[in-house]
Amino acid sequence: MTTLQVDFNKAVAHLEKEQYEEAIKIFKQTAGILRIPSFLNIGIAYYKLNDYHNAQVYLKQIYNVQESIYTHTYAYMSAAFYLYKINNEQKYLESITQIAKKKKNLSETSKRMLADTFILLKEYEKALKVLDSLQISYDLKKALLNIKLKDYKKAEALLERAYKDELDEKRIDQILWFMIYRDLKDNNLTKLQDHLTILDERKLRFFVNQEMPLKIAFNEYKYLNSEYMKFVTDYSLNRQADMVFYFAPFIFSDNEEIIYDSSKGFIFNSKQNLESLENMVRYNAKFINIIKEDPIVRVQKLKHLIHNRDQKSYVYYNLALSYAQIHDFVNAHKFFTKAYKLNPGNKLYAVMTLISAQRINTVVKDKEYIVNSINSNRGLYNYFGKELYRLFINPKFKVKDHAGTYKKTILYNAIHLLSKLHDKKPISEHEPLFVLNAKDPLVYLMRLVIRKEGENKYAYISRLQDTIPLNINNNFLDGSLIITEFYVDILKGLALFGKASFTIDNYYSPSYLRTKSIGLIHDDNAQAAISVLEYLQKKYELQDRFTLYLIVAAYLQKGDYENASLQLSYIKALLNDTGANFLSGVQLIQELKLSSAKQMFNHPYYDTLIDFDIEGLDRFLEGL
Repeated sequence: MTTLQVDFNKAVAHLEKEQYEEAIKIFKQTAGILRIPSFLNIGIAYYKLNDYHNAQVYLKQIYNVQESIYTHTYAYMSAAFYLYKINNEQKYLESITQIAKKKKNLSETSKRMLADTFILLKEYEKALKVLDSLQISYDLKKALLNIKLKDYKKAEALLERAYKDELDEKRIDQILWFMIYRDLKDNNLTKLQDHLTILDERKLRFFVNQEMPLKIAFNEYKYLNSEYMKFVTDYSLNRQADMVFYFAPFIFSDNEEIIYDSSKGFIFNSKQNLESLENMVRYNAKFINIIKEDPIVRVQKLKHLIHNRDQKSYVYYNLALSYAQIHDFVNAHKFFTKAYKLNPGNKLYAVMTLISAQRINTVVKDKEYIVNSINSNRGLYNYFGKELYRLFINPKFKVKDHAGTYKKTILYNAIHLLSKLHDKKPISEHEPLFVLNAKDPLVYLMRLVIRKEGENKYAYISRLQDTIPLNINNNFLDGSLIITEFYVDILKGLALFGKASFTIDNYYSPSYLRTKSIGLIHDDNAQAAISVLEYLQKKYELQDRFTLYLIVAAYLQKGDYENASLQLSYIKALLNDTGANFLSGVQLIQELKLSSAKQMFNHPYYDTLIDFDIEGLDRFLEGL
């Protein structure tokens, strides 16, 4: 080996040890013969010293010589890469990708540089594809790319392999931090507990949380477009429950089956009930008018009506149903339970008590008694109660009762649809719910997203983009919350959220104003959203999860982490909400209060606007 080569290698060793000034001195001596390699390393060393002027002087002497593309491909790509990091000019990255297109036989080092370029461009799939073609396995880098692409299963395997093979203690801590982050993202609570135990053993010398803090954050597009579309085609159990609350009838009698169906009006079982209906209407005329109000106003007025009619179980049931339609499931469960206790023979009350308990992940103390009541042959609303019990509580339960008078109600049609989902049968646009109740705004949206027979993916998405209302959309901005949530999911799934109008001129219903706040948060007008939501809270005493989480999202969007955390603590105390517990657990992990953190992860987390991120993850990935 020549003296020149020995000196060059010595300078490289200084560079690797971060002894940049010593490296520069030697590289300047070797530059007379090894010009381009020396200039590249001098440029990198100056870059590491934050001397960007001198870094550019040397790097541009490579970049400005076009012949270097062919004679020193890697050096040219590296010079372009660092010039981009100094100047943030896209042309440098474009030159790297252009070289990759022209030169098919890139070296391993050049491919690595290409992968790093794709990472800077946020083109993670392309970066991963290049890394997969290399002989060396960059497990940690590929794991982080898979996390970016939300392929948490692949990320898990790669992180475990990287953790097992790593010897450097600092890097082991970093990998462990990423493993915990992946567990949180994937809702893999079992793995999370295991990794928190390991972190607890290492926490006295653990500093990664200070270098790359784990923080809750606003994320307007938390999920992929395809995931949003799955929300409106593959109904989750929570969404199915919300459908039941939406389609369920209001009840107007304690001892007769008299209901108000949204599509058929009043329904009763016999002529004798006509007299009961007449008496009920006179007795409770105010209540009938309240049904037609905005859902939030309806709740407020029904609460006042309770004081005068607290002996009537159906008033509690109707209040509970109204709470459920604005997604205040804690109060919904409270009043479903009260209705059931006043009238335990009503199977609709009984099953709604159980379904609302599931919706807030709470235990029902008298569940066995309630189940026995539902299973009995005596009582009111046998068909509705037992079918819903089968669909949501006990799939093995056999229903022998018939729907009778209620076969044409919207709830009956909804149960028919839910039964097909339960049995994993395909749903078509010809379902009775869609055909007989086409004017209902939620039904319209549900039918719209059904893929037609023979329709390919491109034709399906194109049809939806052409037909989903973006401006004449008042019915989707005002009303029960399930409609708005469904509409927003469709818009995000089709990448049309930013093109839809969230304004109804000269209209100020509380449900619409709450929907309007969603648009304000996404339009970077978080303070206006907070003002609207706090006004609604004060005027209508809103304590529902949806409104409270919107306020957290608004604070996070404006960068007010302190108030967001305070609001989260309020939700946790008020609602004992599993999502708030999860996010509090994330904050406790950041603080390394791991014993307390472990108690917070009892249920998966699915909120669509509030996320959590590792601050500095992109920077770490770009420098890896």
